[in-house]
Amino acid sequence: MRRTGLVAAGIPAVLAMQGTSSAADRTTYTIRDGTPDETDVYVTDAGESGTTAVVVGGIQGNEPAGNRAAGGIKSWSIDSGKLITIPRANQVAIERDTYVNDNGNLNRKFPPGETPTTPLARAIWDVVESSDPDVVINLHSSKGIYHEDVGPDGVGQAIYPTTASGAGEDAVQAAGYMNRHHLPDSFPEYYRFKRGNTINGTRPLLIHKVDADLGKPGFIVEATRYETDLVTRTRWELNIVRHLLRRHGIERTYEN
Repeated sequence: MRRTGLVAAGIPAVLAMQGTSSAADRTTYTIRDGTPDETDVYVTDAGESGTTAVVVGGIQGNEPAGNRAAGGIKSWSIDSGKLITIPRANQVAIERDTYVNDNGNLNRKFPPGETPTTPLARAIWDVVESSDPDVVINLHSSKGIYHEDVGPDGVGQAIYPTTASGAGEDAVQAAGYMNRHHLPDSFPEYYRFKRGNTINGTRPLLIHKVDADLGKPGFIVEATRYETDLVTRTRWELNIVRHLLRRHGIERTYEN
C-alpha cells in the first residue's frame, strides 16, 4: 500500500540480537559479519505506524555519492514508519574504489525469481525481503547523462521506477522537484533530471528483483559524474530520496 498507515514489519529476531541500539528507535546490526563484506544496516523506527522504506547505497564502489548520501540518510529522524539503510553495501569495492568486487558486479547478482548468486547479494536481499518494504531506493551515479548527446554515454540525471502502480509518477514528480528547487541556474539544460525507463523485473539487478519478486515501488537513482563534484551529486541524491520518501508518507523531521 502507498501513502497510508501500515504496520511495518520488524527485523527478524536473530538479526536484531546481533545489533546495538543507540536510542529507543534506532538499531544497528551487521551482515556478513567477520568477512571482508561485513557492513552495517541501520534501522530507524519512528514509533508510529506507516511506510517501511529501504535505501541502499554503495553497491558499486566507485560511485561514492550513493554511499555518502545513504550515510547521511541512516541518521535521519522521521515522523512515521520505518527507514532501513545500507550505506556501504559493497564494502570491498568501496575500499578499493572499484566498480566490482572479487565476485564481479554485485548489481548483477539478483536474478528475479531466483536466489541471489553470491553470499553478499543474499544477505542484502534478506534485509530487503525481511523488512517487508513499501518502497526500495538504490543510489548510483553514472559517467554520462541519460538521453543526452554531451559527454560519455551514461544513465545519469534520471530516476528509474519499477512497474508498481504510481512509481512512474513518483519519478516524474521527483525529477520535476529537483529541476525546480535543486538544479542551479549555472547548470546547462542537459543536467535536468528525467524519469528514466521502467524497471520491469527482467534483469538481475536489485531493483529489478524488487519489481519481479515483491511487486513494490522501487527506484534506481542516478546522478551524473560528468563535470560535477561529489558534494553536488551527494546533495542531489539526498534531496531525491527525501522527496520520494515524502511521496510515500515518510517526512524527515530534522531532529537529526
